[in-house]
Amino acid sequence: MKFSKKGFVFAVLIIGSLIIGGYLGTHVDSDILAYTVSIGLDTAAPATLDLMIMTISLGFTFDISIAQILCLFVAIVIYATTSKHID
Repeated sequence: MKFSKKGFVFAVLIIGSLIIGGYLGTHVDSDILAYTVSIGLDTAAPATLDLMIMTISLGFTFDISIAQILCLFVAIVIYATTSKHID
């Protein structure tokens, strides 16, 4: 599997924008930017499958805020404008 420079730059921009957006969403005193939606199974009460000899519990949440969405949009715009110059 071959990775290209454009793919690496895109992945770094996306991951970086989500991290920066998460930081902004939790540390900025704005109700609009800090608004967060949780998607997934609640980790406080995970889905449990009891098989008599073992118990399997599954729980995950995906929290996304308005700040993360805005940073993600900015990262995509930055990638679209700079990807022409990447070999």
